[in-house]
Amino acid sequence: MSETIIIIESASPQTSVVFSADQGPQGTPGNTGPTGPTGATGATGATGNTGPQGPTGSTGATGAQGPTGATGATGAQGPTGPTGNTGSTGPTGATGPTGPQGATGGTGPTGDTGPTGPTGSTGPTGPQGATGPTGATGSTGATGPTGPTGATGDTGPTGATGATGPVGPTGATGSTGDTGPTGPTGPTGATGATGDTGPTGPTGPTGAASTVPGPTGPTGPTGDTGATGATGATGDTGPTGATGATGATGATGATGDTGPTGPTGATGATGAAGATGAQGPTGPTGATGATGPTGPTGASATALPDILMLGGM
Repeated sequence: MSETIIIIESASPQTSVVFSADQGPQGTPGNTGPTGPTGATGATGATGNTGPQGPTGSTGATGAQGPTGATGATGAQGPTGPTGNTGSTGPTGATGPTGPQGATGGTGPTGDTGPTGPTGSTGPTGPQGATGPTGATGSTGATGPTGPTGATGDTGPTGATGATGPVGPTGATGSTGDTGPTGPTGPTGATGATGDTGPTGPTGPTGAASTVPGPTGPTGPTGDTGATGATGATGDTGPTGATGATGATGATGATGDTGPTGPTGATGATGAAGATGAQGPTGPTGATGATGPTGPTGASATALPDILMLGGM
């Protein structure tokens, strides 16, 4: 009876050979024959499963610093921050220049009229006639002109400066200037050294011997990749970019209302009385009185001897 050998091929590793059911009983094993020549090397068995992942290798030394990366695009400008609190009111500014001189106070009252000038001197006496009646007294000379108005008294002191009006509201804060460009990114640190490869897993069992080379077993799954070595230290940060230009200053707030005007200073003292006016001109000489009537003619001095002669008779 002939033997029929059935070879079973499978994608999984070969584990046994199944013989036909018409095979007779097994005979007594004969003596072992001499060792035959070494057969041709069988096909390489399927690669065994990858062994467990080896321990992570120690971190490699930090590599030399890589070249500086290209500068990243400037990020969009962040929203303007909220307006800061209004700063405390600054110290009061220096006192402004003295305001214009207040209006001149009203003219003081007119000084008292100076005393009447002395009466003008009497005109020269007329020629001695017979003394007539005394002429009427001449009228009083006109009053001399009023003396000039006394000098205006000194202006009273300027009233105290009114209180300064409240400080106007602070102008709106100017918009924040554009953010300066981001400084260049610092150089990337060197990549750490690759960890050691894990040990190879044990070889899978050899397939059963066969006169026909068995198919090559499927390749075992690839072992897990060893853990990546620790990242090298980060390179130094590049220098900060230049600060953007300061935004334009906000408009100055409106000027606060002017404080109320201080009270008017007191009126200066009345000036001293003006000097007495100059003496008025001498009044006109009174009219000459009318000539009195002529007295009776006196006795003639030549008639006296005749009278004496009459007395002696």
